[in-house]
Amino acid sequence: MIQHIVLLKWKPETTQRQIDEAVGQAQALVDAIASVELITFGRNRGDDAHGFTHALIVRLSDAGALESYLGDPARRRYVDEVLGPIEAERIEIDVPEDAHLERHSELGWAWARTTRPSASAAAAALRWEEKHAEP
Repeated sequence: MIQHIVLLKWKPETTQRQIDEAVGQAQALVDAIASVELITFGRNRGDDAHGFTHALIVRLSDAGALESYLGDPARRRYVDEVLGPIEAERIEIDVPEDAHLERHSELGWAWARTTRPSASAAAAALRWEEKHAEP
């Protein structure tokens, strides 16, 4: 699994109604793009002094699904026509789930590997090893 996470900072004149409409129009991504498994759109509940008040999280099965999603015309329309006019700034990151923490009642917290390392994580590890290889 991989999550495409978008942090959003709105233009000062953006209204709550515009934000609500943008959230509602995210349904079009789920309807139009087969590689999208789930979309979460939410407001930051903590300190938002940094100005990023909302997050859009798109769950996809793998790197191929991410590539398909990023290149899809429906996504491009959503970014350009729905978010573009009301956003001041965005941060996008793609996070594979290589491992996660689970609560085990008798053991407390434990790391559980749910998938094999993503191709990007494996490539990054290989580049690090090549760069830091002993002569």
